[in-house]
Amino acid sequence: MSLRVLNRAFFQFFANKKVVLGTIFFVTLALRCLFVFQWSQTPYATMPLLDAKVYHDWALTIASGELLRGKAFYQSPLFPYMLGLIYAFLGQSFILVGILNAVLEAATATMLAFMSLTAFGSIGAALATGLLAAFYRPTIFYTAPLMKEPLGLFLLTVFFLIFQKGLETNRARSFFLSGCLLGLAALVRGNFLCLAPSALIVGTYYWRRVFLKSGVLFALGVMLAVSPATLHNYLVCDDFVLINYTDGFNLYIGNSPTANGTNSYPPEVSTDPVQEEMNTIWVATKKEGHSLSPSEVSHFWRDQALAYMVENPARIVELIFNKFLAFWNGHEQFDNYDISFIEKNFDTLLSWPLVPFWVVSSLSAVGAVLLSRRRRKQVFLYVLFAAAYMGTLMLFYVTDRYRLPVIVFLLPLAGAAFAALYDGVRDKACKPLVMALLAGGFFLFLGLRPPLDPVDLTAFNWGTLSMVYSDLEQDQKAIAAFDKAVSYSPIQAGASAYARASYAYEHMGNEKSAQEVLEQAIKVFPDNGILLYNYARFKAARNQLSEALQLFERALQLSPFYLLNYYALAKGYTLVGQRDRARYFVKVGLDLDPSDPLLNQVMAEIDGREGVIK
Repeated sequence: MSLRVLNRAFFQFFANKKVVLGTIFFVTLALRCLFVFQWSQTPYATMPLLDAKVYHDWALTIASGELLRGKAFYQSPLFPYMLGLIYAFLGQSFILVGILNAVLEAATATMLAFMSLTAFGSIGAALATGLLAAFYRPTIFYTAPLMKEPLGLFLLTVFFLIFQKGLETNRARSFFLSGCLLGLAALVRGNFLCLAPSALIVGTYYWRRVFLKSGVLFALGVMLAVSPATLHNYLVCDDFVLINYTDGFNLYIGNSPTANGTNSYPPEVSTDPVQEEMNTIWVATKKEGHSLSPSEVSHFWRDQALAYMVENPARIVELIFNKFLAFWNGHEQFDNYDISFIEKNFDTLLSWPLVPFWVVSSLSAVGAVLLSRRRRKQVFLYVLFAAAYMGTLMLFYVTDRYRLPVIVFLLPLAGAAFAALYDGVRDKACKPLVMALLAGGFFLFLGLRPPLDPVDLTAFNWGTLSMVYSDLEQDQKAIAAFDKAVSYSPIQAGASAYARASYAYEHMGNEKSAQEVLEQAIKVFPDNGILLYNYARFKAARNQLSEALQLFERALQLSPFYLLNYYALAKGYTLVGQRDRARYFVKVGLDLDPSDPLLNQVMAEIDGREGVIK
């Protein structure tokens, strides 16, 4: 068979829309299922980190039947509830969740290809868009951990697909449905709500006064979708919190004396999600001098951010510029998991030549310029929503996960760029080609330039891995990873890594090394109350109660939000017969978190039964 016949057969095969979309779905699904299997062979697979751990623990409580949280949502609720339903009906299987995420990702890639086909009229554009989406590195990665990104991208894509359909006909049903979907997407990532004004502006631009009814129904759909979260928050704390109450603190992270445009936390707040919530409440309560409702906590941090913005306008302009550069930079800004570290140290398809962000951004710029000649309205729509989404991060801050949703608006343009380039060369459209290449070159420059504030995360990543191995009770590996972390940087290894290394030594029966690691840690982090708590716990476990109680009290002064300190002090003072002192610490701890199970347990035991400090 000649090469010409093969080429003709190939192009005839992929000229069929269903074949193209089906191919994209199964290629995307196969790649992500492969990565889910590879991920299951890594130590991270059964030990979710940070936000993933919060989602997992929250889902377990939902699966057990506890549908109301007992307090307002601090994080977006839809993904944990979906996860909880999976656990309740299908069992707790991380691989199963990964496969379901892979199906969502495959559906998303297929819809993006379909959008490119309908918006820009080319099977080639659809195939290119779908393949770019299938091989896009960050979305492949986020399929496997227990993270909300696949669900958020799926809902955002369905919203945009149906919204575009509504623009064609001004059918009220389409706009109402798209509003519901945007509201659901906002229950995954709250800043999606900021896209609603763009949708209303575009609808008004397309249909003028005729859009009034559709616009009202769109807004009604958004409100209807987010209302369960609002109602939950009102029922459990008699307070108006639309979805969750992190927005004020997130605004402060991006606009404060310690801000740098990415996730630079203020020193008084932990990056651990559970401790973060406690810290934000504690700091706000302490400065205001009285207890605060969830909305008041959010207002406190928002007011702090706005005051800083008003007092430091030049600094805010600098931060917005930094965020702009970080947004378009090809570097994936760390958030929860460091993809580059995992790629280098574990055998997965992340080491394949996958599609990075700078390729998508550059191609989308080329496509936007070339396609604007014939498809101006469609290009305007995609560029407007991409700019609107970027604008939400200019208000807050930029990380790889936060930037990820913009690909919903960039990938169809990027895929269509190939066909547009072919048409431009064929038609000898020199001026548009030059303009397109200049635009693409500009975004290529932004994508490939070094990050503004590069941070070497090697020590941190090895420290995190040592904690994972410790949780898995692989003590030798935990200590080896800890030693690597400290060899790179004793500080960047992180205080928690020292505590876990001490646990590993203790578990192996090497008490001397366990104590030495904790004493070394206290020298490196002298003001870390959680480390001091671990040292006090070590002393208490060896019946050195008097010294341990002094250390616990000092640890409490350093970290007044750390609930285990209150529990340990209550147990310790109960053991030495000072029940009034024990009651005091239980009461203060329960003021911080009335639902804490350990503190409620020790309150029930405080009538004299002996216990062991754990």
